[in-house]
Amino acid sequence: MDHPAVLHVMSPLGGGVDRHVRDIVAQVGRRHVLWHVGDRAEVLEVEGARRYYPLDPERIAAEPGRLAAWLDAMNIGLVHLHTVVRAPRLRAAWAAQRLGLPLLVTLHDVLFQRPDAFDYDAPAPEGGWVAELEPVLRSAKAVFAPSGYLASLAAATFPGLEVHVVPNGFAPGVSRDAATLQPRAEFLAHRPARVVAVLGAIGTHKGADLLRELPAHLEGSGIGIVVIGYLDQQLHPGWKPPPHLYVHGPYPSERAADLLHAYGAELVLFPNRVPESFSYALSEAWSAGIPVLAGPGGAIGERVARHGGGWLLPAGFGAAEVAVELRRRLEPNAAGEMARVRSQLSLPDASRVPTLRAMAESLDAYYRRYGPPAGVPGPAAPAAIDALLAPSLDSSLFRQELAVLADLCDESGAQSKRARAFEDEARGWIAKLEGDVSTLTQQLTAEVQERQRLAGELTAARAMAQVAERLPPIVKRILARLARNARR
Repeated sequence: MDHPAVLHVMSPLGGGVDRHVRDIVAQVGRRHVLWHVGDRAEVLEVEGARRYYPLDPERIAAEPGRLAAWLDAMNIGLVHLHTVVRAPRLRAAWAAQRLGLPLLVTLHDVLFQRPDAFDYDAPAPEGGWVAELEPVLRSAKAVFAPSGYLASLAAATFPGLEVHVVPNGFAPGVSRDAATLQPRAEFLAHRPARVVAVLGAIGTHKGADLLRELPAHLEGSGIGIVVIGYLDQQLHPGWKPPPHLYVHGPYPSERAADLLHAYGAELVLFPNRVPESFSYALSEAWSAGIPVLAGPGGAIGERVARHGGGWLLPAGFGAAEVAVELRRRLEPNAAGEMARVRSQLSLPDASRVPTLRAMAESLDAYYRRYGPPAGVPGPAAPAAIDALLAPSLDSSLFRQELAVLADLCDESGAQSKRARAFEDEARGWIAKLEGDVSTLTQQLTAEVQERQRLAGELTAARAMAQVAERLPPIVKRILARLARNARR
């Protein structure tokens, strides 16, 4: 008999949490329903069936029994919450209580300390927020965290709370064009002697400001930073400035290792300001066999200290300290140490880079432990869900994307000015080129006409020569004598 389904409740903003849930869906063999909950818009996604139900929160509030009936008919056996943000947290708590189901919670980041935790280097717990979350976490059958660092922080924030460490699984991807993948041409035009990579979408909390300061400290070093991904203020590819900071732009996750090798990265830098909870990017770097240089805090510092695979920056580091460490790690005298770490990373280690299978087996064990015996799925009560569908999707689901597009429009304005200047200059060159082509065409036409005239004369001369060849000898002698007399 099939196992009961898992209802995953999450924010609609994507990112690492969405990747984690998709990995669970792909690896854990049971039905999964994903509930993407925003402040004013929600979507239910039935995995495998490619069905999406945009819901109207006001209709749910008016007739919650319809949604409960639909979830019950889907044979939901557990509720797995993947964020502490208020709207999805309330939905998960409601579903677990209404259906009498066990609740599991994964803490993916430090937002359990305060809702604005990403604005701080070392966020301190906010009492009111912690008090709001505590009942939900303590009612959960199990609380998970992807790293020992995050589990310890959660246990300190909620004394006595047991937090189980289940590392995020990782499987290296290979792009179809790996063999022919090349850096962008504008990078090759100013290629630095030594390349250090930064992976992912780099906002302020991940060190974007430090990266903008870093080029000034790398002058004369021959070291260039390549962001395989993008910065909060630059999504488009390009130098900023050459030859010390280049942005490749967004990329598919399966291309990470191939792009690291294509750009010739010798080191991957993690300039994070806010501590990370796990870091897929670190797994990608290590899976590609490339050493890292990272801050000492958070899960990245914890993983590097435990498994090696790189070096740690000093506490309180800034752009100047990062530049000093980069020069130190890439100087010729450090080649032996770099080779030693690369050799270490060439050996597979499931504790250093956890596998998807190990993660799936751990979570499925909890699902089996706390999930009820399987029931027989009903017809999924389509009429019940139909009454709750939204007539249109609320823009709040896409507000973040719209903000990004607005930034791109602002950036494109500056790009347009540069494009117009280039266009004006290009038009001048085009006009000159067209004039040169016209002159050349006239010269070629005259040359062709002259060649045609000479060819005509040559043909006539050959014809005369053939006629002269047939004249009697006495006539040839007379003509020859006349020609000699004409030349005197």
